[in-house]
Amino acid sequence: MKIIISNLSDGKHNYDFCEMPDFFDLHDYKTEGGITVNVELLKYGGQMQAKIFFRGDFFFDCDRCTKNIKLEISNTFEVIYKYSKRPEEVDLKDENLFFITPETNHINLKDIVREYILLSIPMRKVPPEQNGICLECKLNIDEILESEKKNEINPVWEKLLNK
Repeated sequence: MKIIISNLSDGKHNYDFCEMPDFFDLHDYKTEGGITVNVELLKYGGQMQAKIFFRGDFFFDCDRCTKNIKLEISNTFEVIYKYSKRPEEVDLKDENLFFITPETNHINLKDIVREYILLSIPMRKVPPEQNGICLECKLNIDEILESEKKNEINPVWEKLLNK
């Protein structure tokens, strides 16, 4: 996901990419149709501002019923690139601010997009529900949770519960 910036004129520029998870070194994740990335690059003066949007339909095992489900993962973020004669001497305090030399030929967005994809994946992977019914497997969520509670009793403590 390289964007050549050496001869880029001032103003707004749009770029569209579609990559598979393996491109981002996300070998454990499967998608339907890959991950689309839209970049709006605004170049002005001594800096560039990139507004990046990505979206993909990812497949996960449901944390409730363990069936395979499809969840849309998307996010928007901004990155700023500033020109500096000595970028290695600049003290970075902002994770989305990068310093590049005026001789820089291109910027590579692969790593920063990968980080935001990983940050956007929910810790709890469950499909939407309506009125207590899972829209994916059509099971009653309260019944699923109740059966999990019954199975969690440790036999060591069972004698104490009977008293």
